[in-house]
Amino acid sequence: MLESLIVKNLGVIEYAELEFQAGLVVITGETGAGKTLLTTALGLLLGARGSPELIGPHGDRARVAAQLDPGGTQVLLRRELTNTGRNQVRIDREPVTLAELSERTAHEVEIFGQHLAATLTQPSAQLRILDRFGSIDDSLVRQLRAEATRLEAELSELRARSNDRIRRLEFVNYELGVLRDAKVEDPEEDEKIEERIARLALTRDRQQLLSALHDLLVGEGGMTDKVGQLNSQARDLMPEFGNRLVTLMDELDDLAHDTRIALEGEVEDPQALAELEERLGVLVAMKRRFGGTLTDVLQAQSDLEVERSQLEDSESSETEIVAKLTSLGPQIEEALHDLRSERHQAADDLIHQVEAMLAEVALAGAKCIIAFDDPDRIVPTILFTANPGIAPMPLGKVASGGELSRLMLAIARVAGASTPTLIFDEIDAGIGGSTGLRIAEVLRSMSDRRQVLVVTHLAQIAAAADQHVVVTKSTTTDQVATSLQVVTGSERVREIARMLSGHADSPQAQEHAKDLIARFVDRTDVY
Repeated sequence: MLESLIVKNLGVIEYAELEFQAGLVVITGETGAGKTLLTTALGLLLGARGSPELIGPHGDRARVAAQLDPGGTQVLLRRELTNTGRNQVRIDREPVTLAELSERTAHEVEIFGQHLAATLTQPSAQLRILDRFGSIDDSLVRQLRAEATRLEAELSELRARSNDRIRRLEFVNYELGVLRDAKVEDPEEDEKIEERIARLALTRDRQQLLSALHDLLVGEGGMTDKVGQLNSQARDLMPEFGNRLVTLMDELDDLAHDTRIALEGEVEDPQALAELEERLGVLVAMKRRFGGTLTDVLQAQSDLEVERSQLEDSESSETEIVAKLTSLGPQIEEALHDLRSERHQAADDLIHQVEAMLAEVALAGAKCIIAFDDPDRIVPTILFTANPGIAPMPLGKVASGGELSRLMLAIARVAGASTPTLIFDEIDAGIGGSTGLRIAEVLRSMSDRRQVLVVTHLAQIAAAADQHVVVTKSTTTDQVATSLQVVTGSERVREIARMLSGHADSPQAQEHAKDLIARFVDRTDVY
């Protein structure tokens, strides 16, 4: 519910402040006094576009504020327009964007007027009305189509990359073939081979060394013989050296033995050396191609195997996606069939009830139908004609602002409005008399369950109000001032008399005003 509104320097309104009641709130006043500026102010607070032209003469900015009470929790909305075109928007003192403001208030207040009722011409609004009326849930169709769209995009991407994938898979398989032929398993194999090659390359040098050492030890006139001779002499001449010479002879015998064994083991193998050098060449080529070390080569092989698996999976993924899309087709058709049946039935029921209301809102002879011309025949288009004999056409092409407002009133009455507060701006255009009374009764009935604000020139509607606000304009030599006043009792009678005859003090008009008010005496403050 809308609880209050403050307007500063908006058009001809220098300052206005109102507290709203529940039920039916009527705003009246002379033409040009600024009544519609109140709905403009509310529109700004609901996210409508603003412009510097709305700023009045009393400063370089316009300010509007309103307090809502959604579900017992008060929310303060503020909007400021500046002559530079910049906006300041706040909800409970927190800065927000216009989109956030519109989203926050979309379920609280709805305005229908000469211009704002044009929302009824939008397909999205018509769809919401029909689904709300029929309690229709289209989420299954939306979910299935969203999934189909996602799969189609994924399939398209896979197919677009198909040639690249095939070429890449061929390259990956070739590289893996090269790596398989190389049979790299040990990241230290190259170092080990280099060590073995180094050893094999030194075999001849070691043979020469060992042979010379062996000859020195046990060859003719070798050290073993000479030490033995000296040992024989030392036993007689210098016994104290005997034991040491014996030890030396033992060591020389051991060294001679080890030298012979080592010499027997040092055999030149040119073929083994050639094989090692060939293997090392393969490893060097692998390192040059796939990285600086054999660890890099092994990692490259692992990465290529993973990539191959992914590339091969892509082919199977394409098949899986096609299968999923194929299975989604019947599901979507079934969901569309159910949704189509629900919406067509709801459309028949809605139009039947709306047409029964058209005469009540001064649209006697008008015709309204709902067509489904989209390929799936599930999206409604409301067609309308105000005159018999003229084929119904889309609302935006044939309905005036007043007709749209009254049609919206009929639809809202039948389908139920979606917000706690409804605002109708000049819904009474081109009507009067008993028709005005019927519209007043419709508005009155709607206000039993929600707050309804009406800007009107029609006394019959004003007489039905729970709260009556009068907009007054006063003019001096250098400025125009607009004021707002809640009227009750005799002041309310005078205002309705003015609306009836143009003369607030006319006794006959006042009596007529009292009669009108008495029709709705069950809820109104009379006189």
